[in-house]
Amino acid sequence: MGGLVKTTIFGRIKASKNCPRCKGHGKRIRVGRWIYNRAARIYRDSHPEATSKARVRAPR
Repeated sequence: MGGLVKTTIFGRIKASKNCPRCKGHGKRIRVGRWIYNRAARIYRDSHPEATSKARVRAPR
């Protein structure tokens, strides 16, 4: 609370001040989570046998 509350065109309540972390988008990802996600993606891409379900489809 403590800030002016506005409504959107559709009538939903919206805070007038934007969050400095998410820049008003309503989503913020922590730096540590961002680094972990990148490292996990690189590992998965370079080690396909590490995942139990391979992303390769069976031939038709």
